[in-house]
Amino acid sequence: MDALGSSTAAWEAFAETRGLPRYRGRQIFDALHRRGRFDFATMRELPAPLREELAAEMPIRLPEVARREESVDGSVKFGLRLADGALIEAVYMPVEESTARVNEFADARAVSSSPLPTLDSRPSTSPVGHFTVCLSSQTGCAVDCAFCVTGRLGGGRNLAAGEILGQLHVVLRETGRSMEGMRIVFMGMGEPFLNPEGVLPALEILFELVSSRRITVSTSGVTPAFPRFAALSKRPNLAVSLNAADPDTRERLMPITKTYPLKELLAAIRAWPLESRRTVLVEYVLIAGVNDSEADARKLARLLRGLSVKINLIPLNEDPTYLPDLRRPDEAAIDRFARVIAAERLTVTVRRSKGPDASAACGQLKGRTEDPRKRLGGRKQ
Repeated sequence: MDALGSSTAAWEAFAETRGLPRYRGRQIFDALHRRGRFDFATMRELPAPLREELAAEMPIRLPEVARREESVDGSVKFGLRLADGALIEAVYMPVEESTARVNEFADARAVSSSPLPTLDSRPSTSPVGHFTVCLSSQTGCAVDCAFCVTGRLGGGRNLAAGEILGQLHVVLRETGRSMEGMRIVFMGMGEPFLNPEGVLPALEILFELVSSRRITVSTSGVTPAFPRFAALSKRPNLAVSLNAADPDTRERLMPITKTYPLKELLAAIRAWPLESRRTVLVEYVLIAGVNDSEADARKLARLLRGLSVKINLIPLNEDPTYLPDLRRPDEAAIDRFARVIAAERLTVTVRRSKGPDASAACGQLKGRTEDPRKRLGGRKQ
């Protein structure tokens, strides 16, 4: 049994198998996820023999902080090492601006030796206001979008639900935050819809802690997984990475289009069940000379007309090492594109990505610094 990856119901069932009242399972879940107690010995509400059994059977190991990179806007990117040595990245993004210094180290590997405070022992001087935590779902990404550094570095394994929750708890611990005011986005490393076995159980746990309206899962369009996520009794917000309004351009930018065509993706978006005051977020990375013209904007508006969507324009976050041939449009081009969309009576916003100076912005997460495909003669992991 995965301690961090088990829901209240799973813990209650566990308690019954030990001949214990079901409320003991709820106590364990609350101690872990509501009070941040990751050492069973500190759960004094449990009988001592049970604490000892749990510690022996399922010791809890949070990811280790391998590196921490801070941005001038207050965002913090964490490189987190998992139990098997895999490195993933998660990002903390405050709403308010801050004067945090940038830590410009690209590949530090020093493991943090800081103590592990629990949620209820964090400093009372913790920041106030809303914030977002961006989580990873895989240790790499095999989707290989042309504009994404993670994809340029190749695929990796799926994360288990406990590893996903472990990311969150480490970010909260390191930033001194509680879950109050928190939003969660699955927009880090990996394609969440290619890992339903890890993401769906993680969502079940998160929905016990945070409103489903405060959680967003992004997909590049893995259409066979849509029904599994849509069937949840509680659903996260859905974000779809579109990036082009015609199949040929989208296929060049997102090879996954060959497997899951644009037409099928639009049908899946149309079938997604939406509660009151909810829309599907359409993410569109603007790349100079590729998909940023006024004609491209008109195509996009025609494609999405009649759908309950909000379009989020994301000017490319450049990377001279991994994306040497792609450029961010200038502000005039971004403004023209947005104006065309707005004139078509569609809701449109422009995302000013947080943390670009710490390589923490959209499309910049990488975890590793060497493309494994180079070691494998061009084959992906």
